[in-house]
Amino acid sequence: MVLTLIIAESSIERVPSKIQNHQSVLNWARRKKKSPDQLILDQNYHYAAMRRLGDDPQRGRPDIAHLGLLAALGSPLNLDGHLRCIVHTREDKIIRVNPKARLPRNTDRFVSLLEQLYEQGHVPITGIPLLALEDALLSRVVSELNSELVIALSTEGEPKSMMEIASMMTTEKEPIVLVGGFSSGHFSRRVLDEADSVYRIDKRSLEAWTVVARAIYDYERTLPKRETMLN
Repeated sequence: MVLTLIIAESSIERVPSKIQNHQSVLNWARRKKKSPDQLILDQNYHYAAMRRLGDDPQRGRPDIAHLGLLAALGSPLNLDGHLRCIVHTREDKIIRVNPKARLPRNTDRFVSLLEQLYEQGHVPITGIPLLALEDALLSRVVSELNSELVIALSTEGEPKSMMEIASMMTTEKEPIVLVGGFSSGHFSRRVLDEADSVYRIDKRSLEAWTVVARAIYDYERTLPKRETMLN
């Protein structure tokens, strides 16, 4: 039994051409010894330039996917071989994550890894890829997984405890859970169309990595073997 976690519509993209000539971008490119078009957009360093892009809080936050992946890959569920992690970006790129990947703990280093990934298509350049990049719609990925249960976690969903949701997911062999990879706002309609059900697990708006950790932990607790190991 494998749970697929998809961090959907993640705030990962290269610096758009519209702001590549902004001084903050040029300074950061010079510091990293890269051209502006090779950089991953990051609010930490490109906030002033991003004003040209309009008021969109769902851009320039690669740290959200990073923290979510750290929580997921370090979980007992993943270490036991029962978790698959995929990152979907707002530009319809898919990052497939090797369950044995040991990602950098530092977000700047993770972003540098993403920049390398966008250049090469996979990292490392030789051997078994730890991260692999491709252009693909979320709908295609969900279809390929052939799951009978796809659940999206959103503040716009029906209130239900994560434990109840996890119990539902363990009745299926290949359940999928969608968690937003952005700081605020909601899933687009095209993402919600892929879900069989949409639930909110708390009356508050939780950080994405907290939702990831809760989803995985409660899913672990509902597995009979995991309960045996914990008792």
